Amino acid sequence: MHQILIGKMRSTAYKLKIEDLVRGRYVRSPEGTEPSYLLTPWDQHIPRARVLGTIVDKFVRDDQGYATLRLDDGSETISLRAWREGVPELARFEMGNLIDVVGRVREFEGEVYLVPELILRVEDPNWELVRELEILRARRRALAEGVRPQPKQEAKLGPRQLQVELPPGTPETGPTVETIDEVEAPPLPEVPDETKKRVILAIEKLDSGEGVAPTDMAVELDLHQTEVEDALRVLIVDGEIFEPRAGRFRRLG
Repeated sequence: MHQILIGKMRSTAYKLKIEDLVRGRYVRSPEGTEPSYLLTPWDQHIPRARVLGTIVDKFVRDDQGYATLRLDDGSETISLRAWREGVPELARFEMGNLIDVVGRVREFEGEVYLVPELILRVEDPNWELVRELEILRARRRALAEGVRPQPKQEAKLGPRQLQVELPPGTPETGPTVETIDEVEAPPLPEVPDETKKRVILAIEKLDSGEGVAPTDMAVELDLHQTEVEDALRVLIVDGEIFEPRAGRFRRLG
């Protein structure tokens, strides 16, 4: 691995799938009294994250004042952003590079992104499988402790301050205040245990490593697709399956 260090590492960086970051909820502390963090669907409080994936997009501004890379790990994509002195380090990498990144979690206009602190170029793609197994083991431990992944929810904590991440030295303007309405998670459908078991068996039978689409499960089980999708929603909350990428489902464990 080729290592590039950006700034100092301070707190623990948790190894995650990018989907855990994208589907999490960014929490800003009132008045900045505590560090901000991301609350993942697995109830983890993440100020810093470690993700491994392939660069699928790259942008460097002509004046070298800003750069971004988009990282894909098969579950979701996330951008890495740098300003000024951090730009040359991001510019070293090219599309198609496999990298392991430690970064601070930030959010701007509803999009979660990472500000890199440590970047490792990964030469051996087998490390992707190692990381996948590490995360699966952590999820199984969480399930054993009674933790169940939760769907993303927009929490209402009263009026909030809309904060903008600015590069160091940029003058700040006054805060913008907006009120958001409470959003309640829709109730889970009632699904017979027999249907859930059949869906799990179909996933195990049809999964070739990329996950299974609901349409394929519906054909295999001779069920309406809505029945399959209802069962998938319940099984995700129960911690039996997960969605490695949009519209594809795999058995957990």
